[in-house]
Amino acid sequence: MPLELKVKTKGKDAVYKRTEAPMLENLLDALEVQRLEIEMLSDPKKQPTAKQNKDRIDALAKFAAKFWGNGLTQEDIMTGVTSVEGLNQIETAVAQTLGMDLSASGEEDEPDKGPKK
Repeated sequence: MPLELKVKTKGKDAVYKRTEAPMLENLLDALEVQRLEIEMLSDPKKQPTAKQNKDRIDALAKFAAKFWGNGLTQEDIMTGVTSVEGLNQIETAVAQTLGMDLSASGEEDEPDKGPKK
């Protein structure tokens, strides 16, 4: 299934489609995003810092600009992609590039019900 990203550039909405498999350069960018997320969330006693949040968003924008290509820049992503739907599309692309199975992702969000009696 092609991955789409809606970007508003120069006042107009454009939809960028990625139909080809991720390349190694995309994997390197996705691994950088993953490393930052692990660093941010490795200590459950600490909340991510403002710098960590900025670094993560910057890494996601860099990933998206290269992943969808077609002349997109990191700045285009930062200023033209929505913070919910667009961010979800970028995170989906990162996960697929890392080879994560997204079909089971909803199960992790369910609260632990404990053992059955």
